[in-house]
Amino acid sequence: MAPAPNTQAGPDFLRACLIESDPAREKRARRIKQRALLVSIILQILIVAALVLVPLLSKGENIAARVLTPTVPYSLNGSPNHPRNPPHPSGGHAAPCRFCAPPSIPPTIAFHDSGSAPDPGDAVDPGPGIPGVPPGAGVIGGWTPANPRPEPPTSETRTTQPPKRRSVSEPIQMAMLIHRVQPVYPPLALQLHREGRVELHAIIATDGNIQSLQVISGEPLFIKSALDAVGEWRYLPTILNGQPIEVDTHITVIYTLTH
Repeated sequence: MAPAPNTQAGPDFLRACLIESDPAREKRARRIKQRALLVSIILQILIVAALVLVPLLSKGENIAARVLTPTVPYSLNGSPNHPRNPPHPSGGHAAPCRFCAPPSIPPTIAFHDSGSAPDPGDAVDPGPGIPGVPPGAGVIGGWTPANPRPEPPTSETRTTQPPKRRSVSEPIQMAMLIHRVQPVYPPLALQLHREGRVELHAIIATDGNIQSLQVISGEPLFIKSALDAVGEWRYLPTILNGQPIEVDTHITVIYTLTH
């Protein structure tokens, strides 16, 4: 006859299988993981700080030691190793100095040259000249201008020359008109009952004649008639400082029909 099954073994077996579901053990395992993570972070921070600070501190100490501790070269016999005067390149003695300190301070101060003054008439050796520059008396080896002291200009040369051309407004220039040719009204414009105006840019010569004409604006029907008439106009010469000058002005020709 088969033995009866143990009724108490079932719950114990299931409890062993569900050991991970124990809240106390899970809380303990969680604390262990948190402590391990915290210790790992602290160790990493300390390692990084050591890697960064150790080189900086070591370099700072070396630089301070080099600055605060000057090194003086010494020879083997204990005396300072002062540099000696280098030998002259040519093998002889060094050239004497031109500007040297006096060996002793003189007791008195001379305010004038004790030697005889040179005669101004005596010739002085100018020394070698400047290569490529013709010799002269102004600068050693230089060139002296023909007139080193130019005279100021006289009153005649200082008089300002009048300008050759002046701009004059149209009303003022029209007052100086002495001979005017009336423009011919174009036949085509009469048939079309057209009115208009032509603006010209004129250069008047010194004798009062029209020197040049340029059309600024105007109706094409009236341009030829205006140029033909204005080209024969005469003006009084414009005088400035006693001399006739050219005049730059504008001329307007108006065409109107009589009603």
